[in-house]
Amino acid sequence: MSPRRPPYRSPWRHRAYVLAVAAARALLARAGRSDEPLIRRLVAANNRRVERRLAAHGAATVLLILPRCVRRGCCKIDDGGSLATCLGCDRCDLGELARVADRFQVEALVAFRSHVAFALARERRPDLIIATACDDRLVKALRSVPEIPALLAPLTGMERMCVNATFDPAWFAAQLRLATAPREAEHDARAADRA
Repeated sequence: MSPRRPPYRSPWRHRAYVLAVAAARALLARAGRSDEPLIRRLVAANNRRVERRLAAHGAATVLLILPRCVRRGCCKIDDGGSLATCLGCDRCDLGELARVADRFQVEALVAFRSHVAFALARERRPDLIIATACDDRLVKALRSVPEIPALLAPLTGMERMCVNATFDPAWFAAQLRLATAPREAEHDARAADRA
């Protein structure tokens, strides 16, 4: 049984914070400026908060979530979005990510709609979510499931909105190492005590 972790305290749980972010984005839009730099700063601040939590508590259960726009024609992902069928594929980055997830023994899914991703997160209640999405969906994720710590990264290389986006499997692997380091250290300490 995993040790009990304190509740995650995200500023996104507070209505005033959510409203302030929405107001800032609206002001930027009215001024004809992109809100991408603001979103990137919000995501970076969130990731630093989650990294501090992981250093103290680790994560026993992790869920990797990707959006449908990373899927390629070669993918035979099932209706549940599991990457298990991608394990033996070398045609796109989903195969590599499937192998990373398998190595770390975590569930990796492609969610076909953002509301499906949020429902999966609420249903599974992992200690940590590691996800990638477009900037707008990253904000929606922070706002929609603020009770679950999430390490987030923006998608890259989209041809156009929701088409052929790319992501970095190595980033996911690095986040998984970060999340599991305290668990591995605890395991090593118990093994040393038994020896």
